[in-house]
Amino acid sequence: MIFSDRNRSLPIVLVLFSLLAIPVLAADAPVGSPQDVLTYHGDNLRTGWFSSETQLTASNVNANSFGLLKTVVLDGRVDAEPLYVSQQTILNKGVHNVVYVATENNSIYALDADTGKTLWHKRFGTPVPYQYKSFDDNVFPLMGILSTPVIDRTLGNLYFVADTYNGKVDSFHLHAISLSSGQSVAKPAIIKISARLADGSIWKFNPQFQLQRPGLLEANGAIYVAFGSNGDINPDQSRGSIVRYNATSLLPMGTDVTDIWDPVHSTFLLSSIWQSGYAPAADASGGVYFSTGNSDPRVPSYSASFNRPDSIVHLAGDLNSLVDSFTPTNYFQLDQADLDLGSAGMSLLPDQPGSIPHLAVGGSKDGRAFLLNRDSLGGYSQSGPDNVLQTVDQGSCWCGPAYFVGSDGKGYILTGGSNGITSWQLQTSPSVQITKKTSTQPDFTNGLPDYGGAIPVVSSNGTTAGTAVVWFIQKPQFSSDSDPGAPITLNAYDASNLNLELFSAQAGTWTHAVNTNANVVPTVANGKVYVASNKQMQIFGLLPPKGPARAALPHGVVSSTPDVVTCAPSGSPAAVIGTSTTTAHQLYGTVCRANGAELQLSLRSGRSIVVDISKAFARHQRVALTPGRVVRVVVTVDPQGAAHAQKIAPAHTLSPLTPADR
Repeated sequence: MIFSDRNRSLPIVLVLFSLLAIPVLAADAPVGSPQDVLTYHGDNLRTGWFSSETQLTASNVNANSFGLLKTVVLDGRVDAEPLYVSQQTILNKGVHNVVYVATENNSIYALDADTGKTLWHKRFGTPVPYQYKSFDDNVFPLMGILSTPVIDRTLGNLYFVADTYNGKVDSFHLHAISLSSGQSVAKPAIIKISARLADGSIWKFNPQFQLQRPGLLEANGAIYVAFGSNGDINPDQSRGSIVRYNATSLLPMGTDVTDIWDPVHSTFLLSSIWQSGYAPAADASGGVYFSTGNSDPRVPSYSASFNRPDSIVHLAGDLNSLVDSFTPTNYFQLDQADLDLGSAGMSLLPDQPGSIPHLAVGGSKDGRAFLLNRDSLGGYSQSGPDNVLQTVDQGSCWCGPAYFVGSDGKGYILTGGSNGITSWQLQTSPSVQITKKTSTQPDFTNGLPDYGGAIPVVSSNGTTAGTAVVWFIQKPQFSSDSDPGAPITLNAYDASNLNLELFSAQAGTWTHAVNTNANVVPTVANGKVYVASNKQMQIFGLLPPKGPARAALPHGVVSSTPDVVTCAPSGSPAAVIGTSTTTAHQLYGTVCRANGAELQLSLRSGRSIVVDISKAFARHQRVALTPGRVVRVVVTVDPQGAAHAQKIAPAHTLSPLTPADR
């Protein structure tokens, strides 16, 4: 199916693929262990609720007992959410809990989820330079594996899409590889799309003008792959599209085109599927849901039959028919102002009691979030009002919602717009509506330049009181094109009261932050939180008890190669900087180890010092503590002789002009 528009000079098209004669599996891939995270946001509804977390609670997630355990070095930036598989057999390496991470360098890593050790690492072709993609800096400087993969534990496969470059042109390949070894289990599928236009000519999918940003979906025995444009740079070339492939053979499952207008009518297409990386959702019947971006800003283009820009769309699982859709009354104004409804993902709620059991939530750049009846999404009303259950203000949104059930037995929706992470209590009787309960501060979800919003997740031990924690990544608050770049921050809040912050710490970095939005999603599994960002993945968890055991912590950086920085012999703070408990000392040194709340700093004297950094991080003094980084640390010494950082700041390379330690 292709959506275009007979009311506009030329359509924005949405190419959709359907099932032909190729057999498929009878059911979706089942989840293995309750701890497993096999797909974007944890499930095909995209709830973002990790409901089998038995170790982390609202009482032990704090700066004293929770923190950074490991930093794993990777070979590229990570836009995809890490996936987690418990008790996975790795070829020749036994059984491990495994985190799978995809990078923009077209790499897949299988990492031991507890130690960070690389179990295997495979590359799948040369990534694409952003210059080739018309200098689209949505992904900078390379475009490789952009979207979140999906895992079928029954088949033992991991699926992902890699954009590869041969020096002249790029191409998208859908891969299926073994969880155990990283080896291909089927011939990669080259993604090719074509459709006949209304004027009789053939439109062909050109990878140069497309991005595969939304996470993958596995449903109905198939892998669904959605595409959008590389920005609005080549709107005459780009079409929003979704294609499906057999999960076993990777053979394409056909195309159904209802209508496509010819290029005489318009040169501005798009209607992209991008959703800030959020994956399409699927319901229990296998129906597929997603939102679309803007279209031609010059003339109205909506058509009930052919084109739905800035819409929420429900397709049959075979992609052969449109089941339902919702398009806001002011969609044309959204088109004109580039206020994509498709900047936000959409989440389907589990079945609810009452007269409207099937609900969904979606949002938009313009700040609205819509509560929808997914059995009747609302269609399009030219004169208004929007035929939805409720519209609320979440703030501008490059984001996506989450859902969980609290200890009170009530359902809660979390929106992630620039107003802050906000908890809305769901009421299903006598009417269906949501009511605002609590919210974080707005500045915790604002980024640069104006990319508001974050994508929250929730961990809990079912509905046990005191166990529900909301996690999200705060985007960079300043821009940097350099490595290690601008910091991102992991935040944790009590899910029962979003006024109560539990934990906040730097969790990696982001480069080219002013033009590339950091839609990073944390994954929570088995007592740990995994955050992948620029050339690294950080593992957070419960810290070992304080005391002698802290000295036994291994190095904070784990990779397949040795650390590039070796810690100098450690001296006591009293011996290195004196015994005064009232004087603040200023030190310049090189980070050689960072574990949880501790930093080991190699000084110019040839000695090193171990510093407690929890106070500095509690004051939001966030600096990338990667080995080799030169920093300035202001410390005080307590009566027991331990050093505590009051401030940590980046410094230039050490030179004769660097001030003396004091």
